[in-house]
Order: sequence, then C-alpha cells, then structure tokens
Amino acid sequence: MNLGQLVWVVLAAMLVVWIIVTQRFSDRLPTLISIVRGFLDSWLGRCILLAGWAEVGWHLFCQHP
Repeated sequence: MNLGQLVWVVLAAMLVVWIIVTQRFSDRLPTLISIVRGFLDSWLGRCILLAGWAEVGWHLFCQHP
C-alpha cells in the first residue's frame, strides 16, 4: 500500500469513527448530516461544491493520460 492509499484509508476510518461517535452523542456533537446541511445552506458552500465538482470532472473526463 502506498502513501496515497494509506491517506484515503485513514480518512475513511476517521469518517466512520465520527459517524459512530456523533450517533452516540448527538445531543452534544453535530452530526455529519447537520454539517453538510449547514455547508450547503450558504451560497459560499454551494460555490465551493460547484468548483470541486468542476475540478473533479476536469481531471476525470477531460485530461488525457
């Protein structure tokens, strides 16, 4: 496993841990859904999401190897 794969595995594990912890202590910690809703309620969050979508689309579909 190279470093890039290790980083993705660690990020996925952290996300799973965050989901489990917030489900257990949802009265004190924001859940993932509330964070995403708060992010998408603002125009800046929607602009960042659109820019990220365009960036991913460019790298996946428009660049030749």
